[in-house]
Amino acid sequence: MAIGYERWQGEVADAATPLLALCRSIFPDFTDAYLLDRLTRLTDPMLWLVAEGGEWRGFKLGYRRGDDLLYSWLGGISPELRGQGVAAELMCRQHAEAAANGYRFVETRTRAANNPMILLNLRHGFHVAGFETDAQGIGVVIQRKALAPTQA
Repeated sequence: MAIGYERWQGEVADAATPLLALCRSIFPDFTDAYLLDRLTRLTDPMLWLVAEGGEWRGFKLGYRRGDDLLYSWLGGISPELRGQGVAAELMCRQHAEAAANGYRFVETRTRAANNPMILLNLRHGFHVAGFETDAQGIGVVIQRKALAPTQA
């Protein structure tokens, strides 16, 4: 089946139920509160989806943090689609839209043990901007990328 990419056009909170189902299938030990407690408080959310056969198979969710910074907060791909460039395509689409909307930077935080995501970010122009420990005591790598301005 063909993989399709689409930008969610409605209120991001309206995507909560299918997003929760997807998160539970992607992330071990995912807690609904992690998504639900923040979803309605995001400023200018940007949600990109991957669909296959009418089913959501991946996503990338970011939101505004300041005048020119998009925070790429949460995303994942169903295990069956990993290693096929799907996450990279979602990232490229998110960054192109962010640049077209005047963002100058994108930032993300990734658990230090998530080497595939850290490497993907580095291959796509991110640099390591810091390191922190989250509330559960888990190491997190902060990465940031300057976006190329789009031509009008």
